[in-house]
Amino acid sequence: MTKIAQPAFLHNPNSRRNQQDGDKSLAFAREKLGEFCISSQHDAHLRGHIASLAERNVDAIAINGGDGTVSACLTAIASVYPEDKLPAIAVLPSGNTNLIAGDVGFGLRGAAAIERLVGGKVFRISERSPIRLSWPEGTRPSILGMFGGCTGYARAVHIAHSPTVLRFAPHDLAVIITVATSLLSLIFPRSRHSWLRGNRLHWQALQKEGMLVRDGQSFFFLVTALEKLSRGIWPFWDEKNNQDGFHFIDVNAFPSRFPAALGNLLRGRAPQWLRQNSDYVSSQTERMRLATDSDFVLDGEVFPALPEATMILERGPVFRFLHA
Repeated sequence: MTKIAQPAFLHNPNSRRNQQDGDKSLAFAREKLGEFCISSQHDAHLRGHIASLAERNVDAIAINGGDGTVSACLTAIASVYPEDKLPAIAVLPSGNTNLIAGDVGFGLRGAAAIERLVGGKVFRISERSPIRLSWPEGTRPSILGMFGGCTGYARAVHIAHSPTVLRFAPHDLAVIITVATSLLSLIFPRSRHSWLRGNRLHWQALQKEGMLVRDGQSFFFLVTALEKLSRGIWPFWDEKNNQDGFHFIDVNAFPSRFPAALGNLLRGRAPQWLRQNSDYVSSQTERMRLATDSDFVLDGEVFPALPEATMILERGPVFRFLHA
């Protein structure tokens, strides 16, 4: 449990539900919070807004947007606040995809959320360490996120980001469509071979027992720092906690017994035969290095593949998330 002294409200006007709501939430937040209410997109000004909140000792920030907004805000917050003095976070689900809110969401949005935040009450909290994605070559700034992947997942996201899907798929349904898209592609022989062939992927994951290494063609690669996904889906071996780092799963190109494996993974099951099948590898790690010719997607943002570039995924700072 925790009590907050000074909350702030970060509003993304371009998030799906915020566009539908108009300026109602923003106007109410400005009335209640005054200068501690900020409307900002994912741009160069975001870090400056966060810095101004840190200077005024804001100890809780409500993020009114989707997964991409949360990712951008957590990244900016971690770059400004000391790691041992990070503000508590209230995630208000207002985007096209709200996987993060499904796990660590505040539970309210709009005027009800703002009233609860300024009420001076004690809040339940949960802790999560987002994944830090970085490029050792320094070609891009690092970013924090909660859910991502590459190879087949990146392919599916490109389709899910098409105007038709974004227009008609509400909230976390876009993520379900992303997964469904990859599965439907397996029905047709031509696309089935292309998808199952996957992309080149080499990774090294730090384990308690040493370094786990995999090199070859990957059909599907996913990572998450969350402990809950939409619709009960949990395609990872380990229990839904981050005790040993973030979760990942890598499925080989042309995986054996794929229909049976898929049925189990979508229901959060990992029978012994699946764990022993070398085409499927799932574990937890605090740090891994990847090299691939695939784009990488983190909380909906697509990072195009860079020639000869490697990526580092590592456990980020611990954030406290508020629950109404």
